[in-house]
Amino acid sequence: MRLFQKKRHNQDSFKRFIHRLSGMSEADLHKVNQLLDVVFDATSQTFRDEKKSPETLPKEPILDETITEAKNTLKTEQLEKRIEQFRQAKKPKNE
Repeated sequence: MRLFQKKRHNQDSFKRFIHRLSGMSEADLHKVNQLLDVVFDATSQTFRDEKKSPETLPKEPILDETITEAKNTLKTEQLEKRIEQFRQAKKPKNE
């Protein structure tokens, strides 16, 4: 019947945390509170900024566009090689 047992690890961690906080001085608790404000306010501010301006995110290349661009580059390179071969074949030999 392990399915219905409570997870004791999280409860024990929480109890240790509360015990540690209760032993801190007023100045230390104030520092902890400021730290929590900085961490959670900065995180929520970042989420708010991302929600406000989604168009500022860089556009990720789509796989189809990348494949098409690669094919076009390859075709261009092959065409340039063929033109160069044609020019070499048409050059009069100076012998």
